[in-house]
Amino acid sequence: MVEDNEIQFGSDSRPGALHIPSDSPPPQIRFMEYDSDTLVEGDIDDPEELRPYSTTAKTTWIDIQGLGDEARLEAIGDILAIHSLALADAVNIPQRAKAQQYPAHVVIILRAPREPFRAGDGVPQVCILLADGYVVSFQERYFGFFDDVRLRMRDRDSTLRSEGPAYLVHALIDAVVDRYYPIVDALADELDELESQILSDPSPELVNRLHQIQRRVTILRRVARPQVDAIHHLTRLDSDFVPDAVQIFLKDAEDHAQQIMGRLDALREMATDMMGAVLAMLGHRQNEVMKVLTLVGSIFIPLTFIAGIYGMNFEYMPELKSRSGYPYALGAMAFIASAMVLFFRFRGWIGGSKRD
Repeated sequence: MVEDNEIQFGSDSRPGALHIPSDSPPPQIRFMEYDSDTLVEGDIDDPEELRPYSTTAKTTWIDIQGLGDEARLEAIGDILAIHSLALADAVNIPQRAKAQQYPAHVVIILRAPREPFRAGDGVPQVCILLADGYVVSFQERYFGFFDDVRLRMRDRDSTLRSEGPAYLVHALIDAVVDRYYPIVDALADELDELESQILSDPSPELVNRLHQIQRRVTILRRVARPQVDAIHHLTRLDSDFVPDAVQIFLKDAEDHAQQIMGRLDALREMATDMMGAVLAMLGHRQNEVMKVLTLVGSIFIPLTFIAGIYGMNFEYMPELKSRSGYPYALGAMAFIASAMVLFFRFRGWIGGSKRD
């Protein structure tokens, strides 16, 4: 099985080769050209229509949803002067989160989970390309990650409208990072609920549910940790594309990413402790059952011995002729059983700890 952050390459493994995801739809191109006073948005069918936006004086956001057409993607790359390696990073999914500078742009690779997040789900990739005057975002398909950013853009008073492309990149990064919060909160609520159930009634079913939570936390940690490093690298990047005024906002996004990572670490430790607790409680319950069965068996051993003695078919047994033999035998059995129960209780093996 291929790990979540590994790529399955075909026969063409040359640098910059595109490996189109088999289930990705054809690219849908959406654009928003804006400044503080105007906003123009729409869909583009022909990549050639993008050419004016690569040199516009206004800021343009080009959102590409779908990677299922190699020729169209290469045309977009040529028109926007996207480096072949950067285009390959955007298309060949999944990639490890990173921030990398090229001569004409900066590329940021991020990963964001979808709700509801299950253990078998992948973590979609988002590629954001920052250039001089425009921003390009690549998604395998429409995920709705940037809907809030698009709504903010339509607000005439939004800071997004008055700032440049670097501030837009910060808003997109922040939107991706914020996708983790509701999922992490849901995991924390599940663990709290499981903790109550473990303390009240531990069962093997809880072990399975806890294991599923551990898998989800592990997947999120695997993709979130390099994301923290990528955003940190972006905040330290010496590039004209990322002005100092935007660095402060990027550091805030980095702080959010670190918070997510810290919460995931705490959830992993909590899940590990709970797994140890439920296994210990189940083991203790099994030991208690075995102890009871052992004590019951120990009580019946001498009773079985007496019954075996008097069950032998010898003719000359003195007790066979006694009228009181039967009640004497039952009385002896009752006395022995009672004595053994009292002894076990005195030793603390049943009913509490050993008395001084």
